Order: sequence, then C-alpha cells, then structure tokens
Amino acid sequence: MLARIYKLDNNLINRIAAGEVVERPASALKELIENSIDARATKIVVELINGGISLIKITDDGGGIHKDDLLLSIDRHATSKLTSEDDLYNVSTLGFRGEGLASIASVADFNLSSKPKNSECGYKVSSVYGVISNVVPASMNVGTVVEVHNLYHNIPARKKFLKAETTEYGHCKNVFERLALSNPQIHFELKHNGKEVYRLTADNLLNRIVALFGDEYAKNYFEILEPQPNGLSISGYIYHPSYIKSSKPLQYFYVNSRYVRDKVVQNAVKQGYSGVIHHEHQPHYVLFLDIAVGEVDVNVHPTKTEVRFRESGSVHGFIASSIRKYLSQNITHDKVDTTVAISSPSTYSDNLVSDTLIKQPLHLDSGVKAQYSFDLSPAKPSFMPNDFKARDFTKVTQNWLNDSSSALPDKNTSSNQDGVHLHSQSQNISLGYAIAQLNGIYILAQTQDGLIVVDMHAAHERIMLERLKEQYLSHQVVVQSLLLPITFLIADELIEALQHNLDNLSALGFIVDNQHGEVTINGVPALINAKDSKQLLLDTLTELSNFGGSQVINESYEKVLSVMACHSAVRANHQLSIDEMNAVLRDMEQTPRANYCNHGRPTWFKISMHELDGMFMRGK
Repeated sequence: MLARIYKLDNNLINRIAAGEVVERPASALKELIENSIDARATKIVVELINGGISLIKITDDGGGIHKDDLLLSIDRHATSKLTSEDDLYNVSTLGFRGEGLASIASVADFNLSSKPKNSECGYKVSSVYGVISNVVPASMNVGTVVEVHNLYHNIPARKKFLKAETTEYGHCKNVFERLALSNPQIHFELKHNGKEVYRLTADNLLNRIVALFGDEYAKNYFEILEPQPNGLSISGYIYHPSYIKSSKPLQYFYVNSRYVRDKVVQNAVKQGYSGVIHHEHQPHYVLFLDIAVGEVDVNVHPTKTEVRFRESGSVHGFIASSIRKYLSQNITHDKVDTTVAISSPSTYSDNLVSDTLIKQPLHLDSGVKAQYSFDLSPAKPSFMPNDFKARDFTKVTQNWLNDSSSALPDKNTSSNQDGVHLHSQSQNISLGYAIAQLNGIYILAQTQDGLIVVDMHAAHERIMLERLKEQYLSHQVVVQSLLLPITFLIADELIEALQHNLDNLSALGFIVDNQHGEVTINGVPALINAKDSKQLLLDTLTELSNFGGSQVINESYEKVLSVMACHSAVRANHQLSIDEMNAVLRDMEQTPRANYCNHGRPTWFKISMHELDGMFMRGK
C-alpha cells in the first residue's frame, strides 16, 4: 500500500522538538533561567519540587512580556531576539531559537504570567499539555513568573526515561550553578521541596565561586585577565589541583557568557596545563572567553552547549598559551612582606600567597593565526643542542649549588648564629629563609607568617628543567637526516593540516614532503627517536585537524628534558648548607612553574602561624 504524506499538527511538532530541547527537568530549567537573564533580571528565584518533575517555578524582576505577546511567546519559532537571518550569525543573547517555551508548554501543565514595568497589572496565559487558554489578568509584581507542573505527566513513554528525584534534582542544581556562576551580578535563589539551598546576593565572580563551591576556592588561585587588540579575551580563575582538596573538578568554560562543552576548548585547556599537572589529577577552572559574535556560531545544536569557531586555531592557541602563561607564575609573590621578622603571634596574618594578579598583555604569535597552527608561546620547550652531554649534569648541578650569590644577604641584611637572615628593610622574599633540612629531604624555611616546607628534589628538578629550556631557546633545533626516509599515506582530513604547517614542522626539526597524501619524513629532531617519528607526526596532525593547534612535539621534547632534569637534580640525603638551601628558595621564586615539579606534584606547602597556633591551642 502506498504511504501518503501528511502535515503534522503544531502540538505534535512541538512535542518532537521537546525531545531535543526538553530532555529532562534540568533542560527546561536552563531555558527558563536563560530567558530571565536575557530579560535583564536583577533577581531570579527558582523553586523545585521533586527534582523539578512535579514543579519548576521561576520568578524574576526582568522587563516582562507585553500582554499582546503572551500567546505568541509559546508559539514555536516566535522570539524577540532575532528579526533577520543576519541576526542568526550575530547572536548576543542566551536564547534565540524560539523553541524553548513552546516545547515546554506542549509537555507540561504550563503557566506564564508577566507584568512589564509600565503596565497597570499583569497577565497570564496557560497551556495544559499543548491546549492553550485565553490570556487573563493576574495580580503580580513587575517581572515574569513561569510555572511548569508535572513535566511529561501525560506522555508515559517519555516520562519513564526520567530518573529518580535525587538524580533529576542533581542535574537541575548543576544547571542553576552554571548560570549563577556566569552571572554574579544577579541575585539568585534556589529552593527544593520548600528548603532553601542557595541565596546568592549580587557579588563579584570570586565571591560567587566561593559561595557555590567552598572557601578553598578563595585561595591558591591564578586570576586570568588576558585581552587582545582583536577583541579576543579570556578572564576568570584557574587553580592547580595539588592545592584543591575537592575530588570533583571545578570545570566551567563560557564563551560570551554561554556555558559550552567544546572539544577545541577542552583540548586547549588540557594543553595549557601540560607539564604542570599530575596524570591522576584534573584541572580546576572557571574561565570566560569573549569573542566577537560574528566569529563564533552558537546555532550548532538545540541545547546550545556546542559552538563552532571561525578561526579555531587562533582560539585554541590563545586559550592554551594564556593558561600556560599564568600557570608559569608562582603562588609565591605576596602582596605583603613575608620576610622574617621578630613579632608576637598576635601580629601574624594568614595572608594568602596566591593573590598575585598579573595582567600583562599577551600578543598572539604569527604561528597561531592560521586555521591550523602550532602554539608557539614564550613558554614553549626549548631544544637541546647536540653537544650537550650527560657528563655536564654534575657540572650544571655543582654550578647551581656554588652560585649562591642570589641567596647571600645584602648590605641591609644581617645573619644570626643559626643562619636565619633577618632583613631590616622590606624585601620581596616569598619563601622566607632556610632554618633547617629535615631528614635530608625537606627544606624548612621561616617566613613572617608561618613555615614553608619544600621538597628539595622536586623543587630542584623544576629549576633544572626550566634552566635547560632557557638554554635551548637560543639554539636552533638539531636535525638528524634519515638515511632511509620514512614514507606513508595519511588520511585526506590530515592533508590540509600538514600543508598549513610545513614551515612550523620544519622549525621544530621535522623535514617533511607531501605528494598528494603520500608523506615522506626526511629528517627528524635529534632528540626524537626516528622510529617514533611517524606516530608523533600523525598524532600532531590529528590534533591540528581536530583542534587547530598541537603541543605533541613540544611535549615530547619536554619529556626528554624532564628526564634530564630529574637525573641532574639533587637527591635525598644530599646535605645542603643554609646558603645552599636559600639558593634553592631564591631560585624557586624566580623560576616559572616552581609550585610543581616536572610531574605535576607540589614542590612546597605553607603552614601558617594561624594554623600552628590552632594546633597548640594558643589564645584559647
């Protein structure tokens, strides 16, 4: 029998759309809160019952909806945020598709009440699973109130896919946190089953992070503020996981204030943390990327959590290099004097050693402006000259130990009989002065407000790695020509990445020829094992194709240099003098990424006087 074609009715169309837009209560909650934010609300109150399954209620004090637009607002593809096709490619609001309210109203007992500022009263429209009522007057304050009762109650086939109340509530809570985090200027409240969960007053971003996720995020942070002349900028906070006790990583990334889960962004963050994070840890961050609306496409998926960048290589390189730049700074540059001083415990302050706010402009290297590009940031690994031999390790280490001039006291410094330097004038000495070596492993140093404990080998290992990298910055890569070139075919999607990066590959020591997808490697960097070069090149091209940037080769170099640094660093039970220990501390203060060893483990911890006083119950 010949099947005929029928036009679906609007209610069925809305329910089909709801399958994408309103996957669960949290999806509806996201759409409704975003509408309140777009309406420029200064206060948003969320009430949930049974994880949002029985009730989602949003009350805001935004601009409201005109009574003549209430019926239209729950019609499919009706929106106040787009007027032409050009607007679709310059979206500056969180919502724009005109599907949210219509989809929700078709699968719930739905009420929408709104009162604009200059209106004498509010008006209300209702939809009982797609059956819409007339607009009627409603007594209410300025703003909008949306009530979603019994989501999917009349669609058993859909309702059975909902999880338990606790699970659905967890998803709703996550959505609330994401949106409250990106809008700290808005007062947010969340209630579940009549119990208040959050009351977040309008505040700055750092205080909003602390209010949502705990006091530990008020310390040991790096604040990023990285603007670019082309309008691209990144801001927010990054944390090193070694200093965070939470088992659940804090990972929030926003593009133009829109929360996204994007593979380019995720890979860029991963590369930004490369070399400073332990393999068992995950990074913690709250970051905001601001980019011209015409440079990013947000109309990729109905959930609007995926985006597509016009110049993904530039964005990838910018994110990775910005994170790497700020992580290269140490959490040791106090805003206050932390030199050794003689004072009573009552004068100690538990100042955070992480409050450094570094706002130096970063200019994109020309290598990151192409669609496919390497991130050639200043923090990239440098390369080992061919004549650097293993026998030099001892000499380098000994030179470092003997070069204690940076640790010797100046004319304004005196030394007591225990070797502790007491400064008579304020000095920027963040890690204090050495007082002892513990079990041949740890350096103990005294500061004005506490005790610093340094892992001697881990700290020296990082110092040596950064010094090796600095030494190689002035050397060109030594290329090893292959007697028997390596030839192989690559996939079509990798050819473009290769063609865009032949010069960059050459600068990194790879001499590569491409003839219609048949690749020949004629030379490789001297530090790289030739038998690994094919896979290394393929991994690099894959990252370039997928994300627009790659650190595969640089990471391989750094692994080699890291092994060299590890073997050349001082070992446990190597007895150091006070001056030698102070040399370690002073070098740590000047060394990028000195907070962590080459394997991502912390190199030092601080015990404040406040903590010590608590241990001994002083003042109680």
